[in-house]
Amino acid sequence: MAPKHVPTQIGYSEFRREWRTLSAVTIAASFGFPTLAFFSIGIFAPIFADEFGWSFEAMMSGILIASLSILIIGPIVGRYVDARGARKITAISLIGFGAGYMSLAFSSGSIVQYFISWAIMSMAGVGATAISFTHIVNGAFHHRRGLALGIALSSSGISAMLVKPLAGLTIALFGWRETIVLIGLLPILIGAPVLFFGARNETFRIHDDGERKIERLQRGEGATIGEALRTRHLWILLVAFTTIAFGNGAPIPNLENILKTHRFGAAEIVAITSGIGAALITGRVLGGWLIDHIWAPIIGLFFLVCAAAGCWILAQGAISFLQAQIAVALISIAAGVEYDLLSFLVAKYLGRRHYGAIYSLIFGVFAISTGVGPVLLGRFYDQQGDYERGLVLCAVMLLFAGAALLTLGRYPDPKSKDDLKVSATTSN
Repeated sequence: MAPKHVPTQIGYSEFRREWRTLSAVTIAASFGFPTLAFFSIGIFAPIFADEFGWSFEAMMSGILIASLSILIIGPIVGRYVDARGARKITAISLIGFGAGYMSLAFSSGSIVQYFISWAIMSMAGVGATAISFTHIVNGAFHHRRGLALGIALSSSGISAMLVKPLAGLTIALFGWRETIVLIGLLPILIGAPVLFFGARNETFRIHDDGERKIERLQRGEGATIGEALRTRHLWILLVAFTTIAFGNGAPIPNLENILKTHRFGAAEIVAITSGIGAALITGRVLGGWLIDHIWAPIIGLFFLVCAAAGCWILAQGAISFLQAQIAVALISIAAGVEYDLLSFLVAKYLGRRHYGAIYSLIFGVFAISTGVGPVLLGRFYDQQGDYERGLVLCAVMLLFAGAALLTLGRYPDPKSKDDLKVSATTSN
């Protein structure tokens, strides 16, 4: 079940060839959708609650709007990038997302206006999600695809490391409205130009005959959407990642308020959450490296057990500062491996012929669960005044998802046409 060994000089030569593209994708994805909004909403939610009297359940519903947009529009984007490539549409989408995000600065107390802002940034930003970013990376890397995906998607950690302290500083200096405008400018002034001028068009570059044969099979074979829907692999991935999205996605936007219920002060909360970015990057890169060398489902299980432990710690009645740091780190490390694990597993088990369309389908359902999770966890708080039962539920769901991944079975053989077809027509 473990991946076959790849000579070091062959595998890592890809990084020498494609470092510009990988760097451009990593930087751009740091300001992509919904990453930037997901990691910043927790900063502004307490401010909106104090100023406008909005409930946390209502505010977290903005993430649900984003998730619905990904589910509905994502497959269209996926088909487009399969046919035309992702670079141009992603750069345009980054600009639209940034403009939509800045509209939050005009919030006047109307929750409808708040939802409209989320709808604008969501519809404009769907082209700047992991659907597009992973498409570029999958085209550039073959032997070290897991590590490359881990590096590119460590962008969420970069976003968390940058946005949270930046927002804290600029809110204190200028105010929350000016801070929203500043954050909205990041994808426009940095993300879009870096991606457009730094990444090459995805042409699925091949550099040796052996690689050419495998790549031709992977691109020409694999499941269509219709075929994928008839496989157990797709349904296992849907169930597992929907559960992961809820279990690990629910606590992160609520972390500031979860820590507040444990009576940590504002400075302590900033200190605890400041490690989220580093933990996300660690999870992405370490997870990406591991899935290149070890059967990916078991790596997924390991990280999900870590996240479950973090949720369980936060569900306790009283915790220390150190315990809170450990819990947040465990949840964040696991969150770091989600997207690259999903990208890797889709390419491995369902092929590359219709990667964008299939990935966008699973990612859309994943996004819905990511949107529902924070809303329901916020509802727990609004109704009960704490997060304890909700966090225990998250821990149980994460353990279930880890067990589900183990049922995927061995990887299809990329050198065998028949094996690639088997993954699209049987339960293997």
